[in-house]
Amino acid sequence: MTDDFTTGGQPVSATPSTYLISCALLAGAAHAALGAVERYKVESEYLARLAELGLDTVQEGFESSVWDGSRYTIVDPHHLVQAESQGILWEPAARDVWGGGFGFHQHGLSTTPNWARSGGWGLFEDHGGDPYPTTIRLTTPVPIFGVGGWYNTNPDGENVGILFDDRTTANAPGYFLPGFGAMYPGDNPSFGHVFVGFIDPDGFTNVILTGVIQVNEKGILEGGAIFGCDDFTIGVPQGFITPPCPGDINGDGAVDTADLGILLGDFGSNNTQSDLNSDGIIDTADLGVLLNGFGETGCL
Repeated sequence: MTDDFTTGGQPVSATPSTYLISCALLAGAAHAALGAVERYKVESEYLARLAELGLDTVQEGFESSVWDGSRYTIVDPHHLVQAESQGILWEPAARDVWGGGFGFHQHGLSTTPNWARSGGWGLFEDHGGDPYPTTIRLTTPVPIFGVGGWYNTNPDGENVGILFDDRTTANAPGYFLPGFGAMYPGDNPSFGHVFVGFIDPDGFTNVILTGVIQVNEKGILEGGAIFGCDDFTIGVPQGFITPPCPGDINGDGAVDTADLGILLGDFGSNNTQSDLNSDGIIDTADLGVLLNGFGETGCL
Protein backbone atom coordinates (compact mmCIF):
# COMPACT_ATOMS: atom_id res chain seq x y z
CA MET A 1 0.00 0.00 0.00
CA THR A 2 2.62 2.49 -1.14
CA ASP A 3 0.34 5.22 -2.54
CA ASP A 4 -3.01 4.72 -0.84
CA PHE A 5 -2.51 7.48 1.69
CA THR A 6 -1.05 10.85 0.70
CA THR A 7 -1.64 14.39 1.84
CA GLY A 8 -3.61 15.26 -1.27
CA GLY A 9 -0.65 16.99 -2.88
CA GLN A 10 0.15 19.14 0.15
CA PRO A 11 3.05 18.49 2.53
CA VAL A 12 2.01 18.02 6.16
CA SER A 13 3.92 18.27 9.40
CA ALA A 14 3.88 15.93 12.35
CA THR A 15 2.33 17.03 15.64
CA PRO A 16 4.21 16.05 18.83
CA SER A 17 2.19 13.91 21.22
CA THR A 18 0.52 15.82 24.00
CA TYR A 19 1.46 12.95 26.28
CA LEU A 20 5.20 12.81 25.53
CA ILE A 21 6.80 12.93 28.97
CA SER A 22 10.19 14.54 29.48
CA CYS A 23 12.37 12.32 31.62
CA ALA A 24 15.77 13.09 33.07
CA LEU A 25 16.74 9.45 32.65
CA LEU A 26 16.61 9.81 28.87
CA ALA A 27 19.97 10.82 27.47
CA GLY A 28 19.15 14.12 25.79
CA ALA A 29 15.75 15.53 24.92
CA ALA A 30 16.52 15.31 21.19
CA HIS A 31 18.07 11.86 21.63
CA ALA A 32 21.38 13.23 20.41
CA ALA A 33 23.34 10.15 21.50
CA LEU A 34 21.28 7.84 19.32
CA GLY A 35 22.33 4.21 19.54
CA ALA A 36 21.65 1.44 17.06
CA VAL A 37 17.99 0.45 16.87
CA GLU A 38 17.74 -3.31 16.35
CA ARG A 39 15.06 -5.07 14.27
CA TYR A 40 13.68 -8.56 14.92
CA LYS A 41 11.38 -10.78 12.85
CA VAL A 42 11.58 -13.82 15.16
CA GLU A 43 9.98 -13.44 18.57
CA SER A 44 12.32 -15.85 20.36
CA GLU A 45 15.36 -13.86 19.22
CA TYR A 46 13.72 -10.63 20.37
CA LEU A 47 12.96 -12.11 23.79
CA ALA A 48 16.50 -13.48 24.12
CA ARG A 49 17.95 -10.04 23.43
CA LEU A 50 15.69 -8.43 26.05
CA ALA A 51 16.91 -11.02 28.56
CA GLU A 52 20.52 -10.38 27.57
CA LEU A 53 20.01 -6.68 28.30
CA GLY A 54 18.62 -7.56 31.76
CA LEU A 55 15.18 -6.13 31.03
CA ASP A 56 11.81 -7.05 32.47
CA THR A 57 8.84 -7.46 30.15
CA VAL A 58 5.24 -6.31 30.07
CA GLN A 59 2.80 -8.57 28.20
CA GLU A 60 -0.17 -6.86 26.52
CA GLY A 61 -2.89 -8.94 24.88
CA PHE A 62 -5.79 -6.45 25.34
CA GLU A 63 -7.77 -8.92 27.45
CA SER A 64 -7.89 -7.07 30.80
CA SER A 65 -10.79 -4.95 32.02
CA VAL A 66 -8.78 -1.81 31.15
CA TRP A 67 -9.87 -2.49 27.57
CA ASP A 68 -13.53 -3.26 28.26
CA GLY A 69 -14.64 0.11 26.85
CA SER A 70 -12.96 -0.68 23.53
CA ARG A 71 -14.90 -3.86 22.65
CA TYR A 72 -16.14 -3.47 19.08
CA THR A 73 -18.76 -5.27 17.04
CA ILE A 74 -20.62 -4.10 13.94
CA VAL A 75 -23.87 -3.74 15.88
CA ASP A 76 -22.26 -2.34 19.05
CA PRO A 77 -19.07 -0.42 18.20
CA HIS A 78 -16.97 1.11 20.98
CA HIS A 79 -13.58 2.76 21.25
CA LEU A 80 -11.36 4.45 23.81
CA VAL A 81 -9.74 7.81 23.12
CA GLN A 82 -6.77 6.49 25.11
CA ALA A 83 -5.98 3.59 27.42
CA GLU A 84 -3.35 3.32 30.15
CA SER A 85 -2.43 -0.29 30.79
CA GLN A 86 0.44 -1.54 32.95
CA GLY A 87 2.16 1.85 32.96
CA ILE A 88 1.95 2.34 29.17
CA LEU A 89 -0.33 4.90 27.51
CA TRP A 90 -1.88 3.79 24.19
CA GLU A 91 -3.43 6.44 21.90
CA PRO A 92 -4.69 6.81 18.33
CA ALA A 93 -2.13 8.80 16.35
CA ALA A 94 -3.33 8.97 12.73
CA ARG A 95 -3.94 12.70 12.85
CA ASP A 96 -0.61 13.27 14.63
CA VAL A 97 1.20 11.87 11.59
CA TRP A 98 -1.17 12.48 8.68
CA GLY A 99 -2.83 15.73 9.72
CA GLY A 100 -6.53 16.48 10.02
CA GLY A 101 -7.61 16.73 6.39
CA PHE A 102 -9.22 13.32 5.87
CA GLY A 103 -12.38 13.53 7.95
CA PHE A 104 -13.96 14.83 11.11
CA HIS A 105 -14.87 11.70 13.10
CA GLN A 106 -13.40 11.02 16.51
CA HIS A 107 -10.62 8.45 16.40
CA GLY A 108 -10.06 5.84 19.08
CA LEU A 109 -8.65 2.45 19.97
CA SER A 110 -10.93 -0.57 19.52
CA THR A 111 -10.53 -4.29 20.12
CA THR A 112 -12.24 -7.02 18.15
CA PRO A 113 -11.95 -10.80 17.73
CA ASN A 114 -11.19 -10.25 14.03
CA TRP A 115 -7.69 -8.98 14.83
CA ALA A 116 -6.93 -11.38 17.70
CA ARG A 117 -3.96 -13.74 17.47
CA SER A 118 -4.70 -15.37 20.83
CA GLY A 119 -7.40 -14.84 23.43
CA GLY A 120 -10.51 -12.99 22.37
CA TRP A 121 -9.31 -9.53 21.34
CA GLY A 122 -6.87 -7.76 19.03
CA LEU A 123 -6.26 -4.01 18.76
CA PHE A 124 -6.95 -1.64 15.88
CA GLU A 125 -7.42 2.10 15.39
CA ASP A 126 -11.05 3.07 14.75
CA HIS A 127 -11.30 6.11 12.44
CA GLY A 128 -15.11 6.27 12.31
CA GLY A 129 -14.99 5.79 8.54
CA ASP A 130 -12.32 8.43 7.86
CA PRO A 131 -9.73 7.19 5.30
CA TYR A 132 -6.65 7.00 7.52
CA PRO A 133 -4.05 4.24 7.88
CA THR A 134 -3.57 2.61 11.29
CA THR A 135 -1.28 4.68 13.50
CA ILE A 136 -0.99 4.00 17.26
CA ARG A 137 1.21 5.83 19.77
CA LEU A 138 2.74 4.39 22.95
CA THR A 139 4.18 6.70 25.62
CA THR A 140 5.70 5.95 29.01
CA PRO A 141 6.82 8.05 32.01
CA VAL A 142 10.32 6.53 31.96
CA PRO A 143 12.30 5.02 29.08
CA ILE A 144 11.43 1.57 27.79
CA PHE A 145 13.73 -0.35 25.49
CA GLY A 146 11.77 -2.66 23.23
CA VAL A 147 8.40 -3.02 21.53
CA GLY A 148 7.45 -6.22 19.75
CA GLY A 149 4.09 -7.56 18.67
CA TRP A 150 2.14 -9.60 16.15
CA TYR A 151 0.58 -7.71 13.22
CA ASN A 152 -1.98 -8.64 10.59
CA THR A 153 -2.55 -6.29 7.65
CA ASN A 154 -5.45 -5.78 5.27
CA PRO A 155 -4.74 -6.47 2.49
CA ASP A 156 -2.11 -9.16 3.05
CA GLY A 157 1.51 -8.50 2.20
CA GLU A 158 1.86 -5.07 3.78
CA ASN A 159 4.74 -4.06 6.06
CA VAL A 160 4.55 -2.37 9.44
CA GLY A 161 7.21 -0.73 11.55
CA ILE A 162 7.76 2.03 14.08
CA LEU A 163 8.18 5.78 13.86
CA PHE A 164 10.03 7.98 16.35
CA ASP A 165 8.47 11.35 15.54
CA ASP A 166 10.74 13.13 18.05
CA ARG A 167 14.03 12.14 16.37
CA THR A 168 16.11 13.74 13.64
CA THR A 169 18.47 10.84 12.85
CA ALA A 170 18.12 7.11 12.18
CA ASN A 171 20.45 4.16 11.78
CA ALA A 172 20.03 1.45 9.13
CA PRO A 173 17.62 -0.19 8.48
CA GLY A 174 15.80 3.00 9.48
CA TYR A 175 15.72 6.32 7.65
CA PHE A 176 14.96 9.90 8.56
CA LEU A 177 11.85 11.57 7.11
CA PRO A 178 12.17 15.38 7.29
CA GLY A 179 9.23 16.76 9.23
CA PHE A 180 8.08 13.32 10.41
CA GLY A 181 10.92 11.63 12.29
CA ALA A 182 12.86 8.37 12.16
CA MET A 183 11.09 5.48 10.38
CA TYR A 184 12.10 1.84 10.97
CA PRO A 185 10.39 -0.64 8.61
CA GLY A 186 9.69 -4.13 9.91
CA ASP A 187 10.41 -5.77 6.53
CA ASN A 188 8.20 -8.75 7.40
CA PRO A 189 5.19 -8.78 5.03
CA SER A 190 2.01 -9.89 6.74
CA PHE A 191 0.13 -12.99 5.63
CA GLY A 192 -1.81 -13.57 8.80
CA HIS A 193 -0.10 -12.46 12.01
CA VAL A 194 3.65 -11.90 11.76
CA PHE A 195 6.07 -10.76 14.45
CA VAL A 196 7.87 -7.42 14.25
CA GLY A 197 10.04 -6.20 17.12
CA PHE A 198 12.48 -3.35 17.74
CA ILE A 199 14.95 -2.74 20.53
CA ASP A 200 16.77 0.51 21.29
CA PRO A 201 19.38 -0.01 24.02
CA ASP A 202 19.34 3.76 24.67
CA GLY A 203 15.64 3.69 25.53
CA PHE A 204 12.65 5.75 24.42
CA THR A 205 9.46 7.19 25.94
CA ASN A 206 7.52 7.71 22.72
CA VAL A 207 6.98 5.46 19.69
CA ILE A 208 4.35 5.11 16.96
CA LEU A 209 3.21 1.81 15.45
CA THR A 210 2.57 2.40 11.75
CA GLY A 211 2.68 0.97 8.28
CA VAL A 212 5.86 1.86 6.41
CA ILE A 213 5.78 5.50 5.30
CA GLN A 214 7.95 7.60 3.00
CA VAL A 215 8.16 11.19 1.81
CA ASN A 216 8.24 11.57 -1.98
CA GLU A 217 10.23 14.06 -4.02
CA LYS A 218 7.47 16.67 -3.56
CA GLY A 219 7.60 16.38 0.21
CA ILE A 220 4.30 14.48 0.35
CA LEU A 221 3.84 11.68 2.87
CA GLU A 222 2.94 8.32 1.34
CA GLY A 223 2.45 4.74 2.50
CA GLY A 224 0.83 3.46 5.65
CA ALA A 225 -1.18 0.30 6.18
CA ILE A 226 -4.40 -0.93 7.73
CA PHE A 227 -3.56 -3.44 10.43
CA GLY A 228 -4.62 -5.04 13.67
CA CYS A 229 -2.21 -6.26 16.33
CA ASP A 230 -1.99 -8.48 19.39
CA ASP A 231 0.32 -10.19 21.89
CA PHE A 232 2.85 -7.43 22.57
CA THR A 233 5.97 -7.86 24.67
CA ILE A 234 7.39 -4.54 25.85
CA GLY A 235 10.98 -4.41 27.15
CA VAL A 236 11.02 -2.35 30.34
CA PRO A 237 13.59 -1.55 33.04
CA GLN A 238 13.57 -3.53 36.24
CA GLY A 239 11.17 -1.95 38.72
CA PHE A 240 8.91 -0.58 35.97
CA ILE A 241 6.17 -3.06 36.78
CA THR A 242 4.09 -2.30 39.86
CA PRO A 243 3.33 -5.48 41.82
CA PRO A 244 -0.35 -6.41 41.54
CA CYS A 245 -2.65 -6.05 44.54
CA PRO A 246 -3.69 -9.54 45.65
CA GLY A 247 -7.33 -8.56 46.02
CA ASP A 248 -7.71 -6.97 42.57
CA ILE A 249 -9.66 -9.91 41.15
CA ASN A 250 -11.07 -8.15 38.09
CA GLY A 251 -7.77 -6.48 37.18
CA ASP A 252 -9.12 -2.94 37.01
CA GLY A 253 -6.34 -1.50 39.16
CA ALA A 254 -8.26 -1.21 42.43
CA VAL A 255 -9.45 -3.43 45.26
CA ASP A 256 -13.08 -2.45 45.77
CA THR A 257 -16.67 -3.64 46.02
CA ALA A 258 -16.54 -5.09 42.50
CA ASP A 259 -13.81 -7.51 43.62
CA LEU A 260 -15.69 -8.28 46.82
CA GLY A 261 -18.77 -9.16 44.81
CA ILE A 262 -16.81 -11.57 42.63
CA LEU A 263 -15.26 -13.28 45.65
CA LEU A 264 -18.58 -13.66 47.44
CA GLY A 265 -20.09 -15.10 44.27
CA ASP A 266 -17.27 -17.67 44.15
CA PHE A 267 -17.40 -18.41 47.88
CA GLY A 268 -17.16 -22.14 48.58
CA SER A 269 -15.95 -22.95 45.06
CA ASN A 270 -12.47 -23.63 43.69
CA ASN A 271 -12.58 -20.85 41.08
CA THR A 272 -8.93 -19.87 40.72
CA GLN A 273 -9.63 -16.17 40.03
CA SER A 274 -10.81 -15.71 43.63
CA ASP A 275 -8.42 -18.16 45.27
CA LEU A 276 -6.20 -15.41 46.61
CA ASN A 277 -4.08 -17.66 48.83
CA SER A 278 -3.93 -20.51 46.29
CA ASP A 279 -5.14 -23.22 48.68
CA GLY A 280 -7.77 -24.62 46.32
CA ILE A 281 -10.90 -23.28 48.03
CA ILE A 282 -12.58 -19.88 48.23
CA ASP A 283 -13.20 -19.25 51.93
CA THR A 284 -12.72 -16.77 54.77
CA ALA A 285 -8.96 -16.84 54.30
CA ASP A 286 -9.36 -15.39 50.80
CA LEU A 287 -11.87 -12.87 52.13
CA GLY A 288 -9.26 -11.78 54.68
CA VAL A 289 -6.68 -11.21 51.93
CA LEU A 290 -9.10 -9.03 50.00
CA LEU A 291 -10.23 -7.03 53.02
CA ASN A 292 -6.62 -6.47 54.04
CA GLY A 293 -6.00 -4.67 50.75
CA PHE A 294 -9.43 -3.06 50.40
CA GLY A 295 -9.22 0.44 49.02
CA GLU A 296 -5.83 0.02 47.31
CA THR A 297 -5.50 1.64 43.88
CA GLY A 298 -2.83 1.81 41.21
CA CYS A 299 -2.58 -1.97 40.92
CA LEU A 300 -1.71 -3.71 37.67
